[in-house]
Amino acid sequence: MAVNEDIPLPKLHPSAPILNDIESAPASRSATPSPISPSSGPPREGNGRPPTRGRKDQDKQKDRRAGKKGGGLTEGDDDVDDIPQNNLMIVMPSLCLVLFLAALDQTIIATALPTMVAQFNASPAQYSWVITAYQLAMTLLTPINGRVSDIIGRKPMLYAAIVVFTISSALCGAAQNIEWLIVCRAFQGLGGGTIMGITSIIVSDIVPLEKRGSYQGFMGASWGVAAVVGPILGGAFTNMSRSGWRWCFYINLPTAGVALVLLMVFLKLNKPRTLTFHELRLSFDFLGLFLIMVSSSLLIVGFSFAADHGFQYVPSIALIVVGGVLFVAAIINCLLTKRTAVIPARLFKTRTTLFYTIASTLHAAAFIPCNVVLPQFFQGVHGANALQAGIQLLPFAVFVSWSTVVAGQIQSRLRIVRPVTWVGYAIGALGFGIMVGFWNWDIKLPVQYGTSIIPAVGIGLSLQSPMLILQAAMPLKDMAAVTSAWVLTRSIGGSVGVSLYQAVLNSDMRSEFAKVNAKWGEGPPVPTSAAGYHEIHSMPDGPLKTDVLRAFADSFKPCWIIALSFLAFCLIITIPTRSYSLNRPRGMAAKIEAEAAVAEALQEPELDDGSDKRDEDDPFKEKAEPDSVASTPTAAGSSASTDKERSFTRAE
Repeated sequence: MAVNEDIPLPKLHPSAPILNDIESAPASRSATPSPISPSSGPPREGNGRPPTRGRKDQDKQKDRRAGKKGGGLTEGDDDVDDIPQNNLMIVMPSLCLVLFLAALDQTIIATALPTMVAQFNASPAQYSWVITAYQLAMTLLTPINGRVSDIIGRKPMLYAAIVVFTISSALCGAAQNIEWLIVCRAFQGLGGGTIMGITSIIVSDIVPLEKRGSYQGFMGASWGVAAVVGPILGGAFTNMSRSGWRWCFYINLPTAGVALVLLMVFLKLNKPRTLTFHELRLSFDFLGLFLIMVSSSLLIVGFSFAADHGFQYVPSIALIVVGGVLFVAAIINCLLTKRTAVIPARLFKTRTTLFYTIASTLHAAAFIPCNVVLPQFFQGVHGANALQAGIQLLPFAVFVSWSTVVAGQIQSRLRIVRPVTWVGYAIGALGFGIMVGFWNWDIKLPVQYGTSIIPAVGIGLSLQSPMLILQAAMPLKDMAAVTSAWVLTRSIGGSVGVSLYQAVLNSDMRSEFAKVNAKWGEGPPVPTSAAGYHEIHSMPDGPLKTDVLRAFADSFKPCWIIALSFLAFCLIITIPTRSYSLNRPRGMAAKIEAEAAVAEALQEPELDDGSDKRDEDDPFKEKAEPDSVASTPTAAGSSASTDKERSFTRAE
């Protein structure tokens, strides 16, 4: 029986699924109906509807689709893709506030640390461990945030993290010796690391993917604000009194407390899946968890040692090599294991997700060290104190935050994601190239402010966008895990970048100052603290001082070249990736209902030949979008078509 062309297709419910890999497009109808074979469709009930599938059939459909290469399909995840109703005007600022506090504690002690160390008579090794302890503890918990929160729920993890972070902050402020401070900083890192990971996961739970860009933009802006406000607040608190540095930690108490109360009252989340301990023991990849935690910790500590002692330091080399080998082993384990991996294997198997993961790591390696080396440049070239250096950092940080918000709005309103990241990488690379040419010893403040805005805009445009791309490309069941993996790679990238910048800067500065001393037979030592910067600017004006300042400023140029290279490489590797739609399906139930509605409207009680007209009119059939390659539907007459479970593949 031919298809009745006079009966219009029904208007599908807004929750009807749209394949995640493609942009939705209106179905085209053929002028000539095609006959349909009885073997190409499912058996019919009396009312013309296909029989309702059981849960077992849905699970088969889910497994079949999830296994398709490059699919990123999520129709089977009906148990996790319902968005709970939240008052986002209250919940989002609260999440941004706790994220801001966790990020703030990475930067606020930068200007206060010399005073802390002097008060406690700490050694140089203990000096570095105040920072390393926080980073190390933060990295330890980052890999498990996603999988554990899938089991016990987001709320318990978030609330526990805020409580641990707040109590540890109080103990840090009350520290009476350096050992006390280091231990409490480690516990603070446990809470802060969990906050950083779980807040991004919660945003993916409470905001639909198509609207998520704008909210992630605000989350990214919180990082940018913390990066600049941290050194300023640290310097201001330190200048208040001899013990003013303690307020770097006490400030967390009231603000975190307010955010915790608001989240406990207003945050609404879906109930997590429940697993027994026996099921967890049999299904979870504990070996992969161990390898990732140990390898990332060794890399963090190894690069921290390299930042202090250089890459020729034997312990740092050993830690980096062993950590790198174990990290490769962890990735291989994720690819081969049959258990639930900490990092989804698909993250490494698909070109788009793999390249954007690499790009996120390199982006962090280019951006995060700027918060460390830029204040050093300002203090050495302009003679700024800690507070003034923080103020000079304002244009850079403000435009990073602003462009992050702008990128989120563009992605949410125009559904443009990858081009935004490309523009960001290109502008960022251009900006650092301009810094190589213009940031000399005699640079004027207006020129410095203006040129620092260019790389800041590029960094902001590409800061949060890769996470949105990864989330769009991954199944919903892996959403939390891939978000945690993104946070982990950025943490490792930032640590590697800081160590690399510092090692290159110290090496080049020693070389440049050696040339000055050889030319004049005298000169100041290489500055390593505020006292060294003050000594340079205390020199009498003349050719020697000019050469010293020139040597100091030129030592930073390799850092700008490294950042330029990283961002240019990010641009190159992300261009040949695929576009994924921001339209998420609403679960398998909605798809079955929509299929039944289409079948009923088309009135097909009989199927009389081997072609399937509905393949032409099917609202679920994949359509190519402008910047992606169209997928190929399974041929008619195959076993998949017989079950009316059309599978789609994407050539990757």
